[in-house]
Amino acid sequence: MKKLYGMMVTFALTFVIAGCVNNVDHSVMDHNTSKQTEQNQEIAATVDGKKVFNLDVTEAHWMFNDEIMTDAWTYNGTMPGEEIRVQEGDTVVLNVQNLLDVPTAIHLHGFPVPHEMDGVPGVTQNAIMPGESFTYEYEATVPGTYWYHSHQDGATQVDKGLYGVFIVEPANQKPYDIDEVIVIDEHSTMDMNMGGMDHGNMDMGNMNMGGMDHGRMNGEGGMGHAQMMNQMYDTMIINGKASPQIEAMSVTEGDKVKLRFVNAGLFTQVVSIPGHSFKITHYDGQPVNEPEILNDTAFRIAPAERYEVEFEMNNPGAWGIQVFAEENQERLNTLIPIVYDGYEEEELQAAEAISSFLDLTTYGESQELELGEITKEYDMLLGTDDGEMSFTINGKQFPDHEIYEVEEGDVVKVTIVNDTGVDHPMHLHGEFFNVVSKNGNPIAGSPVLKDTLNVRPGETYEIVFEAKNPGNWLFHCHEFHHASGGMVAEVQYQGFEPAFTPDPNIPNIPE
Repeated sequence: MKKLYGMMVTFALTFVIAGCVNNVDHSVMDHNTSKQTEQNQEIAATVDGKKVFNLDVTEAHWMFNDEIMTDAWTYNGTMPGEEIRVQEGDTVVLNVQNLLDVPTAIHLHGFPVPHEMDGVPGVTQNAIMPGESFTYEYEATVPGTYWYHSHQDGATQVDKGLYGVFIVEPANQKPYDIDEVIVIDEHSTMDMNMGGMDHGNMDMGNMNMGGMDHGRMNGEGGMGHAQMMNQMYDTMIINGKASPQIEAMSVTEGDKVKLRFVNAGLFTQVVSIPGHSFKITHYDGQPVNEPEILNDTAFRIAPAERYEVEFEMNNPGAWGIQVFAEENQERLNTLIPIVYDGYEEEELQAAEAISSFLDLTTYGESQELELGEITKEYDMLLGTDDGEMSFTINGKQFPDHEIYEVEEGDVVKVTIVNDTGVDHPMHLHGEFFNVVSKNGNPIAGSPVLKDTLNVRPGETYEIVFEAKNPGNWLFHCHEFHHASGGMVAEVQYQGFEPAFTPDPNIPNIPE
């Protein structure tokens, strides 16, 4: 099955946060925690003590605002739908029915599911063919903010809207007046021409391995990846809407607020919160030790990363949280309104000039980690050999990719070096990892436990993880076009046998 490099195929970028929908009013954002819980109960059934969600994968029209519309691929036809929010200890069941005319699959990003539930076609399952269904089941044992998305031809399918948010609330969840998810994405209003580019002259190829079908584009003589991205995407999307239809958050002085930022897009975004002190309490759903109060400090959030922020509404007015793409600020820049009682959105105040950026290596209080003795060490060199139209790990491209072999119980250190000119948010399936150093300097602040780490040009990180979840797990760049362009490796447990057999008649595209 031939396909273009993902960014050249899709030009409608949407996002979906979906559950099983039963007459829920999607036009109103509900910011009260107790009301959110009641609403979530409406969209989930409890069967034999399990939380059951039914997700129909289907095409639907969606209006970003009064002028911008797309034909999206959605879960249950909503953009955005309600997040799947469960309690620590719940058994979660996702019944997925594919009503599209192409294969699909769902990956639960960041959450350590069993191998057969990871949703990667050709690696953990065969893709769900049109008209067919698949059931995912897992225990919600690790609290945090996660998300789910298609991992079948992700550069196309996530771009068209196949993703949502999954939250596991801890058993000792403290109360908030507002507990809201903010999903960041981008959309292109440009047509496929992109200013005269001729897509008919692209050199395509098919690559197959173990039931996987993967095509990539030959970028010789063409513009680089970053240039192409900046030309294509021109509209910021927040929770399914573009300005001026981005929903305002209504607050009262004294409210305790928790915001869960999720980057479901393709660009590294900068977030700036004006007029209020705040703490960043979690990276990728995992807690920060003794987070410090921040003022006039922005944070970067790369594709697939999540940041949780807490603050108190103690400065009445109308405020706009600024979000912009660092490499494309002029075109991808928007405000998320937060409006106190008695104020109007027209009075919106944005952040002043950013004075500093969050530094993960020094933020929070240090804490001794018991990582154990390193038993395996590997290098991961992120590269490109053709002007950033395709990408490599240790000089290899998927499906002839780098494989890191481990045994259960190994403590594995990986040194990641970015030798390209663009960001690479590297995501490990199946395991969390500790970031232990950056550019040769040990982490001096809180331990940094993540599933996705943004490695910027010229940076070097050392990460460590314990191999305790047997399987074959992808380790790839989560800018899907980079994965589509070859930046995929795999962690394989010695002796592990998958519980499925790749079907050569199914076009599995595990990216």
